Amino acid sequence: MGAVVLLALGGSYYYAHTQSFQSTDDAFIESNVTDPAPKIAGRVDHVLIDDNQHVNKGDLLVTIDPRDYDATLRQRQASLDSFNAQSEAVEATIEQQQAHLNTLQSTQESDQATAEAERANALNAAALLKRNQELFARQVIAPQDLDRTKADADATKATLNAGLKKVAADEAQRREAEYQLKTYVALYQSVQAKIAETKAGLESAKLNRSYAEIRAPADGLITNRTVQPGNYVQVGQVLLSLVPNDLYVIANFKENQLTRMRAGQPVTIRIDSLPGKTFSGHLHSIQAGSGARFSLLPPENATGNYVKVVQRVPVKILFDTTPETDLPIGPGESVNPVVKVQDFHYSPIEGTCVGVGVILILVLLNWWGARQPRSNSLDGEAEDDSRLVEPYQEQAGVEGQPVDGADCRPAIKGNGSASAKLRRDELPGR
Repeated sequence: MGAVVLLALGGSYYYAHTQSFQSTDDAFIESNVTDPAPKIAGRVDHVLIDDNQHVNKGDLLVTIDPRDYDATLRQRQASLDSFNAQSEAVEATIEQQQAHLNTLQSTQESDQATAEAERANALNAAALLKRNQELFARQVIAPQDLDRTKADADATKATLNAGLKKVAADEAQRREAEYQLKTYVALYQSVQAKIAETKAGLESAKLNRSYAEIRAPADGLITNRTVQPGNYVQVGQVLLSLVPNDLYVIANFKENQLTRMRAGQPVTIRIDSLPGKTFSGHLHSIQAGSGARFSLLPPENATGNYVKVVQRVPVKILFDTTPETDLPIGPGESVNPVVKVQDFHYSPIEGTCVGVGVILILVLLNWWGARQPRSNSLDGEAEDDSRLVEPYQEQAGVEGQPVDGADCRPAIKGNGSASAKLRRDELPGR
């Protein structure tokens, strides 16, 4: 009876456990493995790490012979210094030309003022000549006065013409100086563009020189190291792999196990290489699609005969804390995650069904136990009957067979007991 109760309780617990937890052994540790590769080609100078060594972010891993890149860097630096010198020279020329232009403008302004004064003198002399001509016509002045006035008017006119020509020459010189200044400014801009180009080349040379040192992009363990000192490496060639410390689990659950799975649910993780240890985690996300759909050769169910197969969907599980173990763990190791999908409680209907099932089992076992002793008593009486018959069969001389005319069948009483009664008068010698 106790065993039945224990069996019923065990079945109830198993049912509750299967409804509250989902697990799978198709799960593996994963990590965002990085493959540091060179950005420049060259011969490996030094390899500063070993297999399975732990490194920190920024640690120097591999160095490439930098002499070619140092030479390029010095060449670009020299070009930059040369263009900077040209820029300074052109800048000084521009300042000098600007000063010359300012001088020409001042001279032009002075000559323009002188020409205006001479214009006024010329107009005054012309007016005086006209008046003297009228006076001479009325014989008011002498011919000598008219001649002198005419000579003064011609002289002032000639001086005005000379001043105007000088102003025009100053304007031409000023324009020429302006054009020269523009030329020097354009030259300065060209030199500045070359300086910018050279600076960009210098920065590129510095970057290429820095690429000669390959450093760890994150904390982690060195794995799959293939580089050796003296190897000639190409751009993008994988030299080693770095397994970072941020591990996670990819569990491939069957699609009918995902009914109650949600992000954030607690997970208990057991790693095969660390028996007896458990790690806590939580469900991060569920992939939108089965693993087969994103495989290299996805299934084509529209052709041929179709056989339904339960698909598996990758589920990402994160560790709550980074596992700290003596044995290094990394991608590809097998784990067994158990996701708690709900806090199970028997509903009234489920509790009633379980109770009725237990009662039915108890009733059936009680009925079976009541029938078992009766069957055992009948078997015992049959054995007694056989022992009573055997001596008389031996006396008849034939073992195992009844005597002629003897009734050796047991008489079954109404109460179920059997007695072997032989009719003695029919036996020989009686």
